[in-house]
Amino acid sequence: MPDSTTAPSTPAAQAAANRLAGIRPPAAAVGPATPAADRKLAKTSEKKDEKSAPGTKRKIPVKVVALVLLVLVVGYVAKGKIIKPHYGPHDPVPAGAIFDFPSSVTTNLPDGSLAQISISLQLTKVGSSKVVTKDTSELVGTAVQIIGGNSYATLLSTPGRAALQAALLHAFQSELGTTEGAQQVSAVYFTSYVLQQQ
Repeated sequence: MPDSTTAPSTPAAQAAANRLAGIRPPAAAVGPATPAADRKLAKTSEKKDEKSAPGTKRKIPVKVVALVLLVLVVGYVAKGKIIKPHYGPHDPVPAGAIFDFPSSVTTNLPDGSLAQISISLQLTKVGSSKVVTKDTSELVGTAVQIIGGNSYATLLSTPGRAALQAALLHAFQSELGTTEGAQQVSAVYFTSYVLQQQ
């Protein structure tokens, strides 16, 4: 009869005996420990200790800061060129360029008098001088009709002159329309104002 105190001879029998006795097998090693692996493990634990240590500041690389600033500046400049401002009905619109009619407007008045007026337009910042140049002949035609509808005495008076400016401004704004929510023309000026009575 075999002795019950002797240890099992095979590894499988020994593992079965350990399981019956409630003994867990030792954890298997993943691989042989090497000096390089030990150094790598030591460096990562040092980095974790540095990050977690109180009072240490994390440095942001200069390249990252420069890149973020560059993106912000480019975005700001692009916004001004791509996304144009939109003005509401009562928003003030900055003044732009002055557009001079190429020649003075000359017309006969109903009472036989002659009016020769040089006109300049105050464009808004969003107004386009290209659009005004393209429509100059139509604007001159409108000015001839409006000026020609007044008498010598009306155009000679200060209120008549102010009324003529207001009428021309309204007509020019109607013809040129709006862009980006604002009128293209904000004022009408007379650079030369000659009336000849018959």
